Amino acid sequence: FTMLGGIPNSEIAQLHQYWQAFPQLHEALFVAKSAAYSELAIAKQDVNATITLHPQVIEFISAYNQAFAGFDDYLINTLIQGWQAVNRNQQEPELSTELFTRLSSVALIDKYQAYQFLNNQWQVISADLEMMQTEGFAATKQVDPNIVVKKVKGKDTEVQDGWKGHIMPFDLVQQTYLSDDLAALAKQENRLVEIASTLEEILESLSEEDKEQDTVKESKDGFANAEVAKAAKAFLKEQKDNKVKFTEESPEPEVSYKAKIIRASKLIDEDKALKKAVKDAQIALHLKTKTTIEGLTDDQVNELLHLKWITPLSLELAAMPSAVITQLTSQVQALADKYAVTYSQVANEIKTTEQELADMMGELTGNEFDMQGLAELTSLLKGE
Repeated sequence: FTMLGGIPNSEIAQLHQYWQAFPQLHEALFVAKSAAYSELAIAKQDVNATITLHPQVIEFISAYNQAFAGFDDYLINTLIQGWQAVNRNQQEPELSTELFTRLSSVALIDKYQAYQFLNNQWQVISADLEMMQTEGFAATKQVDPNIVVKKVKGKDTEVQDGWKGHIMPFDLVQQTYLSDDLAALAKQENRLVEIASTLEEILESLSEEDKEQDTVKESKDGFANAEVAKAAKAFLKEQKDNKVKFTEESPEPEVSYKAKIIRASKLIDEDKALKKAVKDAQIALHLKTKTTIEGLTDDQVNELLHLKWITPLSLELAAMPSAVITQLTSQVQALADKYAVTYSQVANEIKTTEQELADMMGELTGNEFDMQGLAELTSLLKGE
């Protein structure tokens, strides 16, 4: 911390590339305290809003978006509409040139990072283009056996495990064209998770005595399903014969236990049926995805190529300016935090009075900042 509080201008100056791009933002954030120190011109909790909402920052983001206007269309025309004409060996340098030209007018953006995004995505595009150019456009609607290695009679053997898209990934096709089926499946899977946690809660709520019953596994970490079913059947019959209803809230431990086992049994049955339904739904969705890919129209193929090739790059590039602003915000906040505690506060807490030291200080001399600090320290030590 510093003697009088305040942030050294030398440290603020280390963020010079930002102040060069946003000169007025510097004034909105800092106010001079002396020739060498500044302090925040705003409350510390307002740093984020002051930066994000500053006109020069808003202008920076809008200029960036402007620089990339039409970039998507350029990629669609070049790579998707003109897929047959793409020269795979020369195309990436052309894309890079286009990228750098657009970035040339924009400050603060890490151009190498932008190129890295392009280069990573080009690996995907180039591999697909190679298949399309050698096998024809129909390759996009092709589905291949998914071959995996499994142990058969102790030997590693190649076997088929379902299907996979030759070019189109199953999950992309599902998210794009079979989202209702995906959502229905997710709902069932979520219910399975709910059942598991409810069963765990019921198990936890049993007394130590109840956990010794056959309905609980010896390891005490779950129910013994067959025993639960058997016990629940007996308890349900008992309820019916005696025209009573067991409740878990009952003050009688035995009654409460019976009610819990009846509920656990229902959940175990639901879980079993649901697991089978989920497995069937997964298989049905898998086969539906296969037929969807095989029946894609050319327009749908183009839409999927856009989503697979271009969208990931567009999203990464679109996020770059806000990453710059987030970086600046965290650096300004770090400076504010670092110099938040001043010597005055620390010394006030200690409340030490050292008259002799104060007297000696009267004899010291120094530059403006040191003397200001010494005067402050002297008055502290004298307890003024």
